[in-house]
Amino acid sequence: MQKGLVGAGMLGALMVAAQAAVGSVPWAVGGVQEPALLQVGELRRLLEPKGVRFTETGILGRYLLEVKFPQTTNSLYLRMVSQNNTSYAVFDDLFINLAQVDLGINTPVRVEGWANPLITIGPTVFRLGTQRNPVNPYLGYMYLVRKRLIDRDDAPPYLAKLLDEDPRARRCIHELPVTDPAGTVYAVASWLWAEANLKAPYDRIPDFTRPAAFHVGAVQNGRIRLLLPRESANYASNLEEWAKARDKETLILIRLTGWIKGLNAEVQVIRPPRGRSQAVRCGPN
Repeated sequence: MQKGLVGAGMLGALMVAAQAAVGSVPWAVGGVQEPALLQVGELRRLLEPKGVRFTETGILGRYLLEVKFPQTTNSLYLRMVSQNNTSYAVFDDLFINLAQVDLGINTPVRVEGWANPLITIGPTVFRLGTQRNPVNPYLGYMYLVRKRLIDRDDAPPYLAKLLDEDPRARRCIHELPVTDPAGTVYAVASWLWAEANLKAPYDRIPDFTRPAAFHVGAVQNGRIRLLLPRESANYASNLEEWAKARDKETLILIRLTGWIKGLNAEVQVIRPPRGRSQAVRCGPN
């Protein structure tokens, strides 16, 4: 009996892993890289057989794709753009919607993985991104982390260049050994980053008087790689300690479980041994 249950579980896992997915399409406006796009026709082919309904609509002058999942109370709305007479939906809006829209009481919502994330919305499970055309969920996870850490539910400035433009902010590579499976998402942030984001207007990148540590990444080969401004880093034990830290460069390291509950990402605070990490290498200032 036990062997049969194990076999059935393995078969189910293989079926989920092997299911079809929608690859992303790069999107750039004026040379500025924007969030990834998903072809609407491919989304429909993937999800309509699962009972998902699509409606193209306009709200306040914006062209949107309304997506209604089975057994959910409310719909998700994804921005749409047109390129070469083909309609695309903005991938990042999916993650942002999941932390803004009440889909219904006790509706399970989960996002797992990086380049090919597995998404659970009620009874519907699907994967986005392919090996050839993976998605880049950095901004989506950035939104979930930002909302959870500083309780701002407006979308962050829509430029991943938030810190990337300042090489001082990401000059040192810290690597921490972890036991999580590949694709598990971690995030790190300094209180300096939190303060700047709390004060920043919605439509402008925060001003960082000094390099502010923030990074989101996924586990690879039993390690999580963090890009930080300094050779050494100190970590708080919990969110309260981090918020009250006198040293504004104190970090909080969190692991996302994947679950979104009460319109917020569920996280676990992780503290490295002795509460510190040292860079394996740093680039020039």
